[in-house]
Amino acid sequence: MKFEFDGDKYAGASAHQKEWGQRIIGELGLKGNERILDLGCGDGALTAYMADLVPQGSVLGIDYSQGMIDTAIKNKGKNLSFMLKDINTLDFIDEFDLIFSNAVLHWIKDHDRLLDNIHASLKKDGIIRFNFGSDGNCIHFMKVIRQAMDSSRFSRYFANFEWPWYM
Repeated sequence: MKFEFDGDKYAGASAHQKEWGQRIIGELGLKGNERILDLGCGDGALTAYMADLVPQGSVLGIDYSQGMIDTAIKNKGKNLSFMLKDINTLDFIDEFDLIFSNAVLHWIKDHDRLLDNIHASLKKDGIIRFNFGSDGNCIHFMKVIRQAMDSSRFSRYFANFEWPWYM
């Protein structure tokens, strides 16, 4: 299932995601010549931040939301590009020194396929650095939602419900 996002609204409401991402990027020890893939680049702010850190390298940001890409492409530069692409269909071979993702991969349900595709996309000795929601995130929210879903008042509406994320 594809979700469409408003990239401009996301840009204004994603300060926490950007803080987390910048902290992670700061820990990478980039040399300045890496070829980087940003999975789920969103509005492109972190992608552009990485591009500034690799002036002799390049960064490609991909996202499956046209709204996000429309916003991200405003950041396009000499070593920065964006592509509308589903993470589930990665088909790069031996291309990236670093594959980065921040606050996205919990939307991907088939992590085995994801990791196989990422492995194929990495150059020898390449690295991955991911930050995403996992078991325990939003624990109180999830508890309340599950209680509501199981209640006699709402349970019939969730008979065939499938969570849109994997945690």
